Amino acid sequence: MTKLNLNKKTIIVFFLIAIAAIAIYGLSRIANSIQVSVKSMDAEITIDGAGNMTIREEWVVRFPTRKSVTFRDIGYGKYDPDDPLYQDLGDTASFDKENVSVKVYDKSRRELRADEYRVGYSFRNDFDEYGQRIVPPKANMETIFVHVYNGMKDEMVFVYNYRILGAVTLYRDIAELNWKLVEYFPMKIARSTVIVNLPSEAVLAWGHGLSNGTVHLEEKSVRFEMKNIAKDDLVEFRILMEPEDFPDVAEKNYISMNMLNTITDYENKLAVETNRRIKVAMVLFYGTFVMTALMAFLMITAYIKYDKEHEPKFTGKYYRELPAEYSPAEMSYLYYFRKINAEDVTATILDLVRRQYLLLDVAGEKVTAKKPDFKLTLNPQKSDLTELLPHERHVVEWFVKTCGNGQEVSFKDIENYPKKNYNNAQTFSRMSRTFVRLAKDAGKKRDFFEVGLDRKKQRLYVALLIPAAYLFISFLIAVPLNLSISFTVVTALVIMVIYGIYVASIDRRSIAGNEDFAKWKAFRQFMLDFGRMKDYPMPGVVIWEHYLVYATSLKIADQVMNQLKVKLAPEELDVPNATFMHLGYRYYGFNLGYVLGRINTSLLTARTNMNTTIVAHHTKKVGAFTGGSGFGRGGGFGGGRSFGGGGGGFRVR
Repeated sequence: MTKLNLNKKTIIVFFLIAIAAIAIYGLSRIANSIQVSVKSMDAEITIDGAGNMTIREEWVVRFPTRKSVTFRDIGYGKYDPDDPLYQDLGDTASFDKENVSVKVYDKSRRELRADEYRVGYSFRNDFDEYGQRIVPPKANMETIFVHVYNGMKDEMVFVYNYRILGAVTLYRDIAELNWKLVEYFPMKIARSTVIVNLPSEAVLAWGHGLSNGTVHLEEKSVRFEMKNIAKDDLVEFRILMEPEDFPDVAEKNYISMNMLNTITDYENKLAVETNRRIKVAMVLFYGTFVMTALMAFLMITAYIKYDKEHEPKFTGKYYRELPAEYSPAEMSYLYYFRKINAEDVTATILDLVRRQYLLLDVAGEKVTAKKPDFKLTLNPQKSDLTELLPHERHVVEWFVKTCGNGQEVSFKDIENYPKKNYNNAQTFSRMSRTFVRLAKDAGKKRDFFEVGLDRKKQRLYVALLIPAAYLFISFLIAVPLNLSISFTVVTALVIMVIYGIYVASIDRRSIAGNEDFAKWKAFRQFMLDFGRMKDYPMPGVVIWEHYLVYATSLKIADQVMNQLKVKLAPEELDVPNATFMHLGYRYYGFNLGYVLGRINTSLLTARTNMNTTIVAHHTKKVGAFTGGSGFGRGGGFGGGRSFGGGGGGFRVR
């Protein structure tokens, strides 16, 4: 009876708490309805060749209650300690104190007279309406103060003009504007449009901080359109641009490293993870120590006998020749433990060009072109493709025969194919998945991984009877004595799950596969270090083209080519059998890896266009925005952060 009363009391208490929570929530919603709200916040940003931003903001703010003071806090710091990507502390921006102004209008768009309001600035050490100095709430921030003497009249318009110096960060392979325009405001913003004018067309663009927005890439601008921006959301965006557009960027804002792939990989992961709630389960290891120790011993034994990699005979640091002649995708399947990566598509294309199944046609393109529209053409002298592996033939089918006209395909054809319509995007996606499947099938035929493990794992599963039997015995003892055995139940179940998952995951390379892996690993290290080897005789361009195919799949092509630029003179590249390296000295920027970079850019753009087209199709189908953009090559708005510079917000009192 006591327990029943206790349970009733508990139910009543929780019921009262729920009613109180609902009441508080309702009252807060009512309070919010009579507070300041932002009808719109529009901004136009112009980027110049020095990486500076000239910004014009227009805030339309409603004041149901009588207020007289507003603050616009404008952040300009670029470093964020939470940013997972590389940052340089020397890469800084500043607020231009000589180019800032404010104008205030009433609801009818009449500009207030000078005797109706006062403007103060933190950087001029001005004072607020109480005679206190205007101080920004954070470092690397300035505050613009507006005091309307007779109070705000229902709806007011504030127009801010200011300039941020050094907002753009320049890397070797890309320029980036990563910026928080606003991070706090009184209530939600009903609508916002931000237009960023650029020196030339953007490469890619993403929005962050909210999901109800779209990104439009236009000829020389990016337009972000947002609705219902919640109070806790950010207006944050990242735009990638061509480095050549910023010849006057200050030296302190130049970082001598490649960041394009790192940034796009990070943004693609955020896109996949948009609005997805990630739950991390922490397993607490409790249990009988004897059972736990026994199961741990069995797991260690299983690892040593069936999971630990074989010891390779080759133990050197460097391997100076190709360890094997199989395709780059097969090598990737071995090296990355049954995985096929996006780089393997590029490597396969380069390999087909190197082997002259595909010819790289550069006719008709200007030497100074930033994005020459090269063509891949089937070589009529090698029309028999039966000698190729299935995934290599599929690359020809995918690009030349599907994206192209059956005989040739331009890089722009590849970029535009998935952009044309939903069916094309679906076809492109399907062929991408087919390449992965065929490449894995080719890798499986190489016997890179140990066979017969499934039969051995069946015997290992018998050990699961130990925690199961212990749990059963615990129930038999605990039930008659009315004992709580939650500790034992949790311990036994956790051990069973962990052990079962581990046994299922047991896998290792075969003796021959691990021998090859050790050599590929040493070959990769050799390619990273050969530039410092004084005793290394440089082979010819044809051999380096072969090496670079595998360097692409090993994700070190940029580093290798940076060393080759020093080691190989331009005249050494102009040999009859060269297929792609020599073009770097004929086209824009004189970059040895120009063709490789152009292929990477085209494939990245095609994949982005594919995702954008598919998202736009489903968005239109359901009649509502669900994250992502249906325009241009923008990555769309979504959850997550890009940890951009800037910040600040709008305050009222």
